[in-house]
Amino acid sequence: MVSFKNLDKDDDGKIDHIAVEMRNDIGTGSAALKEILIDGVSVPPEKISLIVGNRPPRKFDPSSEIYSEYGDVIVFEVERESSLEDGEHSLGIKAAMGWREQTITLKGNLE
Repeated sequence: MVSFKNLDKDDDGKIDHIAVEMRNDIGTGSAALKEILIDGVSVPPEKISLIVGNRPPRKFDPSSEIYSEYGDVIVFEVERESSLEDGEHSLGIKAAMGWREQTITLKGNLE
């Protein structure tokens, strides 16, 4: 399950980020996250910060692997110029584990 939230990070009254939160219910291990898509649109890597479990936020880097334990909450914080509208949205993740690469799409609603 995925949830989406509009954020006003600089407190100026305008939405400037969204947070996409999911729980790792697959297993413990590492994967290279190659691409992140919101509603089918690729997000530039420099616009994404990643928080895995209780570790500090870091910039998204499609050339490095991330490690996650089963049950970790993973948050993709995306810099945007507009908010998401109410309703259902999708998070696409193109991931590679070893030589195998696939894209998964998860759907959720704006909170």
